[in-house]
Amino acid sequence: MSAYKQQMGSEYLKLHPEIQKRFDFSTDNAIAFIGKGVMEKIWTGNKLTVSLLKLLSKSNILFPREGENIEYEIHNYPYKDRFNREVHSMNRVFFFDDEEQRFDGTALFSDRNNQIIEYLGLDQKIFFKMGLSVAEHGAIKFISGDQYVFILGKKIKIPSFIRGNIELLEWYDDTTERFYLDLSVTTTLLGPLFGFTGWFTGEYLDFKNKKLPEKFKPTYEQKKE
Repeated sequence: MSAYKQQMGSEYLKLHPEIQKRFDFSTDNAIAFIGKGVMEKIWTGNKLTVSLLKLLSKSNILFPREGENIEYEIHNYPYKDRFNREVHSMNRVFFFDDEEQRFDGTALFSDRNNQIIEYLGLDQKIFFKMGLSVAEHGAIKFISGDQYVFILGKKIKIPSFIRGNIELLEWYDDTTERFYLDLSVTTTLLGPLFGFTGWFTGEYLDFKNKKLPEKFKPTYEQKKE
């Protein structure tokens, strides 16, 4: 069973059928998803937040770039990590004219937390607890909860006033046959941090007996949840 079904239970069936299909990640069905589209707008906050984004970008967690009509891809692959946990990748690639930017994550259903957690970046130094709900017209809404950072092997809770509060809405439009998404990251201390709005179409691939593409492999896999 996918992590989203585990967490949402019967609420999952209230999602739009295409959204249900999109988030049905597991190594049992071995189906990967690749979406391609356009970020119509990417924005950042003030100068202080841009400095923070520069730091986070070194681990492929957000980035300090703005733009309009930027080509975009999202890659989701189900696999077992080195601790034999059922996980799936969430790799987002933004194609600016002069460079690519990435926003990578690895998600799993944590029995310890009884909900999905997502490790951010390929080095998995930060993770947060993910809240899920059904929004209007069968959209899925993601809201980040408690966040933690790993420093010298120790798990430290990030104070609520400085953590990045993530809110993502994703929905499907039957008329255009596209997925749409709207993400915003804000902090209590610094205000708006980062966000984007755009769309993509999707392709489902057979991922049976296949490995995670090398460029999306975590450089470190964190055992602590």
